[in-house]
Amino acid sequence: MLAAVIWPLQEIADRIFIPESFGSMTIIYGGPTLPVAPLLMTFFMLNLGYLDIYSSEIKENESGDAFLPGECFWDPLAIMEGAPDSMKRNMQEREILNGRASMIAVAAYIFEEGMTHKPVITLAANDLLFEPFFLVPFVQAWLDTQFGSVSYIDPGI
Repeated sequence: MLAAVIWPLQEIADRIFIPESFGSMTIIYGGPTLPVAPLLMTFFMLNLGYLDIYSSEIKENESGDAFLPGECFWDPLAIMEGAPDSMKRNMQEREILNGRASMIAVAAYIFEEGMTHKPVITLAANDLLFEPFFLVPFVQAWLDTQFGSVSYIDPGI
């Protein structure tokens, strides 16, 4: 799930800080890029590895056969505290669905960049995903029709 978010963020950061070469830079085909995404992903993977080792220790010492795969015994916001088992099961299913959707998103990123040789965030089909909503042309046209009759008083007059 992290890759589905960090991939476009890496391209947006590269677009901001390396603008002159951004037109040809893609994640798949290389080019100049900032080391932000690889370092961030390494940090997350190390922490997730630690949580997995920690949860396996708890499994061996405390829970035994009642252990669920992927359970890390870590809920910092106490979201599921006191929830019935059916609600916990629904949340687990939703988490699996989110993971699968993000895998499809990353596969779509790979396919789009592989076919077009352009960064994902610059493709016209992805305008709604990676541009501020008010900058999308048809949204601008709609906003102009809705609020175009509003008069503006210039403070410099």
